[in-house]
Amino acid sequence: MPNIQTLPNQIEDPRVLDRDWSTVAACALCLMLSVGTLLLYSFSVFIRPLAAQFHWTRTQISGALTIGQFAVALTCPFWGALVDRFGPRRVILPSIIGMSVAYGSLAFLTPHIGHLYLTFALFTILGGAAAPVGYAAVLVRSFERHLGLALGFALMGIGLGASLLPKAATWLTLTHGWRLAYATIALATLILTIPAALFATRHAKLPAAALTHVKVAVLPLITTRAFLLMCSIFILLGAASGGTLAHFVPLMGDRGMSPAQAANVVSLAGIMVILGRAGIGWLLDRFNTARLLAGVAGIILTALVVLLASHSKASGYVASLLVGSVLGAEVDFTAFMVRRYFGNAAFGRLYGIAFGAFSLGVGVGPLLMGMSFDRLGSYRPGLLLFVGLSALAALATFALPGYDAPIEAPITA
Repeated sequence: MPNIQTLPNQIEDPRVLDRDWSTVAACALCLMLSVGTLLLYSFSVFIRPLAAQFHWTRTQISGALTIGQFAVALTCPFWGALVDRFGPRRVILPSIIGMSVAYGSLAFLTPHIGHLYLTFALFTILGGAAAPVGYAAVLVRSFERHLGLALGFALMGIGLGASLLPKAATWLTLTHGWRLAYATIALATLILTIPAALFATRHAKLPAAALTHVKVAVLPLITTRAFLLMCSIFILLGAASGGTLAHFVPLMGDRGMSPAQAANVVSLAGIMVILGRAGIGWLLDRFNTARLLAGVAGIILTALVVLLASHSKASGYVASLLVGSVLGAEVDFTAFMVRRYFGNAAFGRLYGIAFGAFSLGVGVGPLLMGMSFDRLGSYRPGLLLFVGLSALAALATFALPGYDAPIEAPITA
């Protein structure tokens, strides 16, 4: 029974191995307006406008984000399998188009809450490959020794989106209304990401089986201790970080900030994401991944404690700096750990499942925060819950095995 780590991990053009930094830049641009960025980082800006327009509660509106994240969680394994079977290019491009059209259709929302839920589900289902699932599959084919750094640089695009989207969405909403804001962001997504995706995938056209010359059974791999622990940790951290971020604008608004000021706080987190991604990528290539992941959980926990300990505006900026420094780090860790533990032969399928687990957590978190506010009258119970989840995630990292522990799977073809 072969060790999956010894299977070949080749790319279409071996001359670009560990040197294709232009592809990293193109992936970063695509990730700036990827499905997760559009879903999460612009969401909190629209909570108050939608509540005022349609008289929906924050829990009801948060349900749209939960549904969207659940849709991502359920369909990511499917998209990962498609990437393995057909190659990234043939899957990512249609996903971008479908995602953009569905997101733009939010401009035509009606007072029926089901319309909001259906659109968010459709938007995230169609955009499942226009996400780290697709772009990480491009990068793992081009990088080996500098894989962590490549992932970090590419995921800086998410930070750029997190920095620019709240401001852009707030300005568009205040000046032209929330409907035009949705339509404009969707159009910008199409115009910017289609050319970038074409360039990024120019060396990533072949199916995974054509690169490794083998196919492996996935079930034995997803039942390993390493994979189960990874998914559990990502669910916990996704709930804590996603739930806090999704309600950050109204959370700061309840503390006396104007919408523009609250958007600036969220944008500050985005700037820290840009800086943090490169730093974490560099660290991943050099240090123990489990200990680094424990540190990420500890920083999230600290940010939550800051929000609990003080109701001042300054606490919002401090928490934003802390959360932003590690926000989305789970995406770096997911791709890096799946590749290091299991190789390329089933990367798309395994990464799709692991990223789906993270998305599940991100989907549950906002709903819990909305319920905390609507039913208990404050975000404080939700923040307390997320402190516990972050602490549990940090403890779980110490049970992760090292890379020298062989993880095997039978060849099926």
